[in-house]
Amino acid sequence: MDYLKNLPIVCPEKLENLIDIHPGRVVSMALSREENCQMTVLAFGEGEGVSEEEYYGDTLYYVLDGEMSLTLSGQVHVLCAGYCMAVPANVRHAIGGTKAFKLLQITLQ
Repeated sequence: MDYLKNLPIVCPEKLENLIDIHPGRVVSMALSREENCQMTVLAFGEGEGVSEEEYYGDTLYYVLDGEMSLTLSGQVHVLCAGYCMAVPANVRHAIGGTKAFKLLQITLQ
């Protein structure tokens, strides 16, 4: 495959099962090889997060398991498994959670 990696090709698999949660850590696995489309699955241990930052492109967060908070423009949004939210390019935001969670992050440039 030219653009995708680390994805099942022999039999179907739940996306959330591709990565494991490790206490006290943030684990990531890239799913794309394309410069203009960054797709990553991430697993956050309890209490872990990413402090406020901004990305070069529009970013979609889709929660695969657990619950996370997304702080955007001073407002905290809580996303549970199955929910998503987009953040426009160059907008500062932070993600995290008091409980462990997994998410799919897609950033398009």
